Formats: sequence, C-alpha cells, structure tokens
Amino acid sequence: MKTFCLILLFLGLAVTGIEVLNDFTKTKIFFASFNPQKYYHRDVLVVNEKIPPMSSSSNKTSWIFYGYCKSDKFKSGITISNSIVENQNTSEIPIWRISFVKHKIIYRRKDNIVNSPFSYEMRDYWMTPIFILSIVPSLFGFLNLKRKKRKQTPIDK
Repeated sequence: MKTFCLILLFLGLAVTGIEVLNDFTKTKIFFASFNPQKYYHRDVLVVNEKIPPMSSSSNKTSWIFYGYCKSDKFKSGITISNSIVENQNTSEIPIWRISFVKHKIIYRRKDNIVNSPFSYEMRDYWMTPIFILSIVPSLFGFLNLKRKKRKQTPIDK
C-alpha cells in the first residue's frame, strides 16, 4: 500500500509539473467541456498539408492535417482517425476552439456534438486532472501508513 501511495504521489507531482509548464492547458480543456455552450466556439481549419497514415511509422490509423483557422489565421494541426476522414471533405475541417485556450483545437463532428468531459475522445484531457487530484489522497494515505508504522515500532531505551 505504501508503494502504491508513493507511485500515485510521484505521478501526480510529475503530471502537475508538466501542466504547470504547459499553463494547465489539458486541465482547462477538461473543465471547459463541462460548459461547452460558454467556452466552445465553432471554427474551421483550412488544410494546407495532409499526411496520410503510414505503415512504417507510429501513425498507422490517423490522418494528420496542418493548416490555419479561419477566424484568426492561427496555424495548427489536428489528428483525425482514418474512419472519420473517409467520409468527408478534407480541405476544410470543422473544429472547436476554446475561448481561454487559444493554441488548442478539437475536432468538431458534422452534427456539432460536443464530447462529454469523461468520454473516450476526451481521455487525453480528463486523465491529467485525475492524476493531479490523486496527490491529496495518496499523500494522506502515505502519511497515515507512516504514522501507523511509527506507533507499532517499540521505543528502545
């Protein structure tokens, strides 16, 4: 149990450090998905470059599209699954922009459905806050185990 608490503690601290360096981008996206009507805005990625899936690389199942956003000419890229790309025009890709995370885009489906915060598509964003929140219970668990061990150890005189 002590090892488990230490692992969670160090993972939480590492993820928190990475998020601090990245200005809490993933955490902001996760919390914005709880109120998409307020924070999500429609935009279009005008594609300049398309990179198809390649069997010789790590990208075997997704297309990568690079271009700029119509609203403010922000240059960015997005990765979209091969099954989604087969059925649509890829010169302009519908995307979501998040009002307080300017440098990140999320794919927008044709029916404009916003993924729920804990959906599979949002897994990159909800895993981060879980590890950050795991710091507190793992720290309490570790301290509790240390306290119990200290009580069990007899004091020699």
